[in-house]
Amino acid sequence: MSKINHTDYIKAHLNVAWLRPASALWDVIASTMILKYEIKHPSLDLGCGNGIFSFITAGGEFSVDYDWYINVNTEGFRENKDIYDACKISTLAGFITKKSGYTFSVGLDHKPNLLKQAKALNFYRNLFECDANQQLPFEDGKFKTIFSNILYWLNSQERSLNELYRILDKEGIAILCIPNIKFYDYCFSYHWKEKNSELLRLLNRGRSECMHWTSSYNDFVSLAKSVGFDVLDHSYYLSPRLLKMWDIGLRPLSSPLIKMANSLTKENRRDIKMEWIETLTEFLLPLYEMEMKCKDEGGFHLFVLRK
Repeated sequence: MSKINHTDYIKAHLNVAWLRPASALWDVIASTMILKYEIKHPSLDLGCGNGIFSFITAGGEFSVDYDWYINVNTEGFRENKDIYDACKISTLAGFITKKSGYTFSVGLDHKPNLLKQAKALNFYRNLFECDANQQLPFEDGKFKTIFSNILYWLNSQERSLNELYRILDKEGIAILCIPNIKFYDYCFSYHWKEKNSELLRLLNRGRSECMHWTSSYNDFVSLAKSVGFDVLDHSYYLSPRLLKMWDIGLRPLSSPLIKMANSLTKENRRDIKMEWIETLTEFLLPLYEMEMKCKDEGGFHLFVLRK
């Protein structure tokens, strides 16, 4: 795959997630690792959401006037609703400043509003609305490449892997982002129930309800092989340091920060955002370099499985 300047990559992710810099850094690290593998067609982005992550991973960029916080509804923030499950802009052509280096044949998600956003990217040739807990609407052996970073949102990892195996072409690959069992050691807000802590519950904001399972390296390899996969590659990522930052970050202030940013004039918002990005890039670049050199067992796995 093509190489991308790390500073430009950080700015591209930070541009869309500027109010959540720790999340932007998470995405930069994940994108850098995914970029090592070729996306061959037909390809599937399973759980594509609004497509922004995969679009930027593929080298796409937006102007400073577009970000996650344009299509948003903050009213449900305190009830732990998905505030990004909204679609207020039907076309993104005017916001795209750099086209992606590749596309996906198919994107699949279960939220119509996110799929509307993904459609506006012109990054997916086809989009499907489907609950991935159910049988996927594709014939056997359809895809040469499957990417997914949402399998842990699904109820059964064994059933999910069997479905991926079914729809992969012979010698096709699945690129999967999977939470390591260590994730819970690094993110203390996920322990709010066992600690009966209202503070941790508020900090967690319902995220623990979305993570249905984690897996150690050995357990996931054993399960993948039992399904029929070979493990082509594996890496750990997301250090304890980064996940402790991400676990809280600016998340508690998401709603007022978004409201404040969106209340500015277009010119003021652009100027402040550009200064914000330039300032944060100075911090994220050395943090990114530290992450890529880190030898700790990360909170996430990147598995590449071959049929």
